This record gives sequence, C-alpha cells and structure tokens, in this order.
Amino acid sequence: MKRDLHPVKKPTAPAKRPILSTPGQSAATRARSENKSKSQLRLLIVFVIVVGGVFVGLEVTRQAPQAPEPVAVTAVAAVEKPTPKVASKTETVIPPQVEEQVIPETAKVSPEAVIPEQTSPLAPKKEVVAEVTETVLLGKESCLILTDLDSKRDSAIQRDKDLFRRAIEGKAWNAYRELLAKSIESAMTGLAKGEGVNRFDAVWKEPVLYEAFLRWQVLGRLSEMEISQHVTDRYSGEMLTWLCSNPRAMEEFLLTIKPEDDGAKVLKFLMEANSNTTGMMEKYFPLALACAVVFDRDIAIPNPVAGPYSGQVAVEPLPRYMWFIDKNEKGQLAAPVHHSSARDLVWVVCAPVSTSELEWSLDKMQLSRKKWGNAYGMVEYLMERAVKGLNPYKEYSFSEILKEGGICGDQSYFCANTARAQGIPAMILVGETDLGGHAWVGMKVDANEWSTGIGRVGGVSKGETNHPQTGASITEQEIQHWNDRAHQSPVITLSVMRHLWLAHYFEATGEDAKYAETVRLANQCGPSFTETWTALHTLLEKQTKLTGDPEKPNNLEEWKSFAKAMRQEFKNNPRMAGLAAVAESEYIFPYGDEGDATGTLGRERRRIERNSGEQKDLIAESLKREAELIFKRGGPEAKNEISRLYDSALRKFGGSITGFKMMAEDYFGYFKDDPELAKKAARDIELAFKRVVETGTKDWFRAKTEASIQQMICSYYRAAGDEQRAALLEKRYETLLKRAERGAL
Repeated sequence: MKRDLHPVKKPTAPAKRPILSTPGQSAATRARSENKSKSQLRLLIVFVIVVGGVFVGLEVTRQAPQAPEPVAVTAVAAVEKPTPKVASKTETVIPPQVEEQVIPETAKVSPEAVIPEQTSPLAPKKEVVAEVTETVLLGKESCLILTDLDSKRDSAIQRDKDLFRRAIEGKAWNAYRELLAKSIESAMTGLAKGEGVNRFDAVWKEPVLYEAFLRWQVLGRLSEMEISQHVTDRYSGEMLTWLCSNPRAMEEFLLTIKPEDDGAKVLKFLMEANSNTTGMMEKYFPLALACAVVFDRDIAIPNPVAGPYSGQVAVEPLPRYMWFIDKNEKGQLAAPVHHSSARDLVWVVCAPVSTSELEWSLDKMQLSRKKWGNAYGMVEYLMERAVKGLNPYKEYSFSEILKEGGICGDQSYFCANTARAQGIPAMILVGETDLGGHAWVGMKVDANEWSTGIGRVGGVSKGETNHPQTGASITEQEIQHWNDRAHQSPVITLSVMRHLWLAHYFEATGEDAKYAETVRLANQCGPSFTETWTALHTLLEKQTKLTGDPEKPNNLEEWKSFAKAMRQEFKNNPRMAGLAAVAESEYIFPYGDEGDATGTLGRERRRIERNSGEQKDLIAESLKREAELIFKRGGPEAKNEISRLYDSALRKFGGSITGFKMMAEDYFGYFKDDPELAKKAARDIELAFKRVVETGTKDWFRAKTEASIQQMICSYYRAAGDEQRAALLEKRYETLLKRAERGAL
C-alpha cells in the first residue's frame, strides 16, 4: 500500500488550524500546500479503506457459515488492495490527528485494533466459523482412492495425510469419518465378491482400504469431543496419527477397547505414554493400551506398605507403565510383557500393590512361569486366622504373608500379585464350595493356556472375579473358555472380529441386508465366540415383529434354531449359553405349548447334571424359570405343582451347597405369604437337607457350612410362625459348631 503513496514529510509542529489555499499565496507556497493536502487525502483514503475493510471482514465473518469462501477473500481485498487514485479538484481538509494514525505496511489488522474491548466476544465466533468451515469442506471432498494401484501413488498418500491433518486442525472428526465411510462404500462396490466364509476377504486384502476401514472403526470408538479435547494440533495429534496409520495397532485397539472404557482418558494416557517412550511405541503399544483401559478409573492400593514408595495409596498409571518397560528391557520378568496382548496384560498391570511390592517379587521370588502356581502353597495355612479371625501381620505385605502364613484369601493374594509383578497374567477367583467360601487363583501359565486350578477345591458351583478393565463380574467357566482352540488362534480370532466390525459398519451406514448377512457369517466363522451369538441375538431382536392372531413372533422358528444351536455349541460349558435361556423365556416359551417348555427345561437340567455336575446353580436357575411359567399360567393346581417341582429337585440336585441354597430360597419365596404352605416348604427343605447335605462332621469348614444352612431353615420356620421348631434347630447347629471349633484348634 505504501508504495502507491508519495512520500510525505511530516511537519515539525502540527498545525493548529486547517491549512487552506488563499489567493495571496505564492505559487511555490500554493504548490507545497497542494502537495501536502493531496498526501493527507491519500492517507485518509488508506485509513478509511483499511478500517472499512476490517468492519466489512468482520461483518462477512459473522455470515460465514452460509458462504464461507468470501470471508477470506473479502478480508484480504480490504487490506491488500492498492489504494486507488482519487481524481478531485477539491482540496480536502484533513485534521492533524488523523495524520498520526498512518498504519505501517507490516501491521496486521485485527478486530481488537478498531473495536472496543467489550465487543471482543466476536473473536470466539471467528474460531467457531473456522471449525464449521472445515467440517463443511471435508464434507465436500471427493472420495479417497482406496483400491488398485492408484491408491498407492504418492499423490493419493499425500492427500490422505493432508485430510487427516485438516481433521486435526479443524477438529472435524465426524466429517472426516463420514468421508471415510463414503470412500469405503465406493471402494467396496468395485471389489470381487468371494464365496461363503470368504465373502469379504477382498476387504482385508486391499491394504489401503483395510487401513481406512480400521481407521473408521477406531475413530468410532472415540467421540469427536473426546478426541478434540486432547488432540489440538499436529504435535498433540502425533499419537493418534501413528495409531491411525498402523493397521496392527488399530487391530489391537479394537480387540481390546470396550464400551465401558472412558475414551478421553484412554487417548490421553496413550499420548502420555508415547511422549515418554520415544521410539518404543511399536514394541510396547499393547502394554500402553492395557494401562490405558485399566487406569481410566482409579485403582486403589488397599494395603500400602512401608519402603521407598511408602504413602502410595493408588496405582500411578504412567510410573507403572514405565516400571514394566524398565524391567522388561533388563530381562528381569518371567513373562516378557512385549510378547503378550493387551487383553492379557490388563491382568498384569492391575495389581493393587505398591511399586515396593513389585520390586520385592523380582528380588525374592525364583519361580518359572509354568511353576508360579506353587507360590500359593508357599504360604502356610493359618487355622487360627480362619477360625478366630486372627491378624498376625504388622503390615499386609508379601514378606509378612510369607513369614506368618494365612488363609486362602492371603494365599491367593500372594500368588496372583507376585505373578503379575513378573508379567504373568493372573486373577483371584472366589466362590462357594461344599466346604464354604473359598479363594483360589487363575493364571496364564504359558502363552496358550489359562489355568483356574491353582488352590481350587471341589464342589465349586461358580467361581467369579472382577474384570480389571470394566469392573464386571466374569465366571471361571468363561476364563476356561479362553483356552478354546479358536480363541487361542490369532488368525481365527481376527477373522471373526473383522466380520463383526464389518457388520457394525453396515449397520451404521444403513445397509440392513448386508448387516444381517455379515452377522450370520461372523457366527458361522466363530460359533465358539459368545460375541457372535450376542450379535445374532441383537439382529433377531431387530427383525422380530408380533403378527397373527394370537400374536407370535414372525421369526419364531429362527428363535428356536438360535436357542437349539447355541445350547449344542456350549453343551460342555452350559454357562456360556445364557442367551439361549433369554431367547426361550422372551420369544419361544410364551408362544408355545406348556409341554414344550417343560420338556426343554427338563432336558437342560439333565444335560447340566451329566456334563457339568458342579454347576448346580444353573439347575436352580432352570427350576426357577419353570416355576415362573407355572406361576404365570396360574390355576388351582399351580402352587401344588411348584411345591412338587422343588421338593423333588432338592432331593435330586441338592448335593451342591450353592445349588441347595438357591433352590431353597426360591422354593420358600413362592409361599412365604401363605402360612400353611410356607410351613410345608420349610419342612420339605429341612428333610431334603438331612437327606443330601447334613453329615454331622467335625471338620470346621463343612460344619460351618452346614450350620449356615440350618440357620437359614430356622429363619423359614420363624417366618412361617413355627418358633418352637426354629429354636430347636438353632440349639442343634450351635452345639455342632462349637464341637467343630474345638476340633479345629
């Protein structure tokens, strides 16, 4: 702008009054006056254009969402357009103060320069406009090239990088993901179709397409707000950029992440891990991911110990991640962590102990991974602690437990957590046995085998533990199922999960026919994966409509096939077939003959007794389902039928303590409001107890268990109004318990 102006020599002292041309002036004086006035005129024009341009730019910016392109053009034109020459014979009067506001050539015009401070809220509006504009622009982009040789050209690769960068800078993740979906759809239309279980193999075999597909899935596990909260520029987006460009890492992420995880915290930790282990993310990504999904909630240390880390009351995520890397690099772990998946490592990093305890395990324990279960028996059983509740510890540490001994809970704590310190996945299982409550250990004793037999005793109906990633309860039978050949095969597992991911894509993009086809194909590829049955159950629910008179599901036969096939698949592990029971109760039994339901449930109980004798809680659940059907049907004989059903079942299946308790509680629950029938139920339960449970043993654990059942029966008699019988039984079990206590000590 300045180059279009004649040089202006500023007067040494500003004029007090306007300078006017008068007839009495000399020609030279008039010339100087005219030149000065023209210079001042040009300065005023520049000022007016610049300031006007700013206001115009601001006004257009306010309207930018409707027409984004003119914003930048208008603003640039207002500032950079050369000053036009004005042809006028009239000399303009310029106040001297205007002359002092000449804007330098390099000055950047900003709203704050011309707008009072109180109007500064305009500035945030400009930021919003930029985000909306990038979202709109990404939405207008043509599809990415994801197949054939063109997808591997430098121009295509660079465009992919540029679009991802724009998503970062514009925080336009939803728009970018929509572009990916559109591109995937376009690419898939040109792929050759396979047959059977190979129907979609072409998707996995096209590397650029598959990477885009995985990226779409990964970004779908994190909301736009969660990503934008932490990824604000190229530097902060380094980790996400690496992840979304690494198919193996994305597969690991998708195999591990669960809906319960906090996406923002997971991403934040991965970014911190990446910045603290430069160049090591490829090797330690599963470890970082395990820490991310476990420590998205606080893990307390219930028994902090003295030492260099004294006062540590919660696990610190990043130091724990760095600790395992340090020990792994030094070769000090019995199970190197870089050889394990993130799904296994969640059972390692979650140890609720201080770093001092982890160090103790490395320093003092000398067991191999295969033999680490022996650590359970290294802790001597302390009967005084079991009977009297004695606490022999100065502090609850590994060294004190090993020195003083303990009960099953202490043995399990010692075994599982010293194993975790060594990189060995481990868990503490608890459940009720025929000798009462018990704790034992599940451990991955080698790369392909989980064992749940460390410290286990017989008669366990259902062992359980809490998953460190979700906090949800999982059963011993589910852990044993992880040893299935298909689950131990990375190739089979990945194939099954790819189909489930693809089904999710088709569902999200509204391709219902392909969604249904892919869900069924996933179940066909992986019938031993409960995830495929869950997906199939969801699909059938969406397709179910009640039609006809009387109404019944339009896909009733499909529901029957679903339940039958699932029970057949898990005949040796019936606990995994829980969805079959749900399907029967909601979509089959209410619309069939009463005899069909009775026959199905009877066969189910016989199958459980034959193949899974310990799991009597499943038999109790089956009985309850049949009793509910009878109760809903009603009729004068309904209560008598329920009474006969339970009286027979208690005698036949009551050998398991857990099963007996569940059946007794359900039986009495149906008649607790009817004094006569309640008294009969209590009597039936007592007689069954004497027949199949009571032993009169002096063994402390069994005697305590039997006493707890007798106490339960006493409460039933009291609820039925028979205080005399309740008091008699109470004296009896108290005597037996005291005798057993003397024998134990």
